[in-house]
Amino acid sequence: MKPILADMSTWTDRTGHARQRSFTDAHGNLWIEQNPAKRTKWAKLARDGHAVAWEFAHDSDAYSGQLLIDGDFYTAAEATKKFRAPKT
Repeated sequence: MKPILADMSTWTDRTGHARQRSFTDAHGNLWIEQNPAKRTKWAKLARDGHAVAWEFAHDSDAYSGQLLIDGDFYTAAEATKKFRAPKT
């Protein structure tokens, strides 16, 4: 099955020492699965069963400001509002 950006269960690439799933989109941006072992509100969301990934721009390797959560795209502010992620 070909990997699909909005469906993290299809992602086959792994990155980093934690071996998180990753996906490179058509624009060359890298999406990396949230490590649930971290101590952040987003890691807690992942531990609670949500599929969470971060987009990193291909031209700067910096976080782009976009998240993928359960197949939908959000800014961090939108995701915080929707999921009411508690501060850590």
